[in-house]
Amino acid sequence: MADDALQAELAAHLPDIPRWVGPRGLLLARRGEVVLGPEGKRGAGFLVLGRDRSEAFAVHRPVASLLRQLEEGRSMPRRVYAPLEDAAAWRTLLPGWSEQAAVVHVHPSPHRLPSPERPARFLKLGDTENLGHLEEELAREITDALSSGPVAAAFEGELPVAFAYAAHQTESWIDLSIDTLGEFRRRGLASSAASFLIHHFLPQGKRPVWGAMDADEASLAMAKKYGFRAVDRMMVFLAP
Repeated sequence: MADDALQAELAAHLPDIPRWVGPRGLLLARRGEVVLGPEGKRGAGFLVLGRDRSEAFAVHRPVASLLRQLEEGRSMPRRVYAPLEDAAAWRTLLPGWSEQAAVVHVHPSPHRLPSPERPARFLKLGDTENLGHLEEELAREITDALSSGPVAAAFEGELPVAFAYAAHQTESWIDLSIDTLGEFRRRGLASSAASFLIHHFLPQGKRPVWGAMDADEASLAMAKKYGFRAVDRMMVFLAP
């Protein structure tokens, strides 16, 4: 695990722009694991792994030694996120992995986003005992998110069925993550949870970043519906 000084140094040299909200958010929160190239040069490529090591964010020039370090006694991530311009190099380093392009969106005027249409509020730690209606993976995701920041939920009756939280945060951005139970989609619940969360962060000077895979037509349509605009492209590599 990289020490706090290294993570602070890397965060300070990484621009606070939407494409870096994931790795920079991890570095600022000291929640990431950094894998540097052998030369240790700050301008060279490095990886920032999330807390559960399931995903890694690639920063700067990719080098094969980064993957060798992961393979030597460490578990490989299931996903690697890289800027689109670095995709060809990572494709060579990750033979057999599939890939999906993704769009990074921001909203030009988030203060104008509508207020929640459906009942929404922040979950409390005690609410985790009432998530038995969720699949195990989603319940674990929501519980983990609550341990590091607020989770907004929209309700159907007394039941929380749509969730929004900041997967990562920097000084200027939040990485918006949204989940809705399948049978409650297309009812405005996800947008209500997201709106509640976004309006909470706006007074702190933090705007939402919305990432969506090209193949996720529903997420792309929702981003467009609420006025988000594409500002960047990334590539997501998926382990076999």
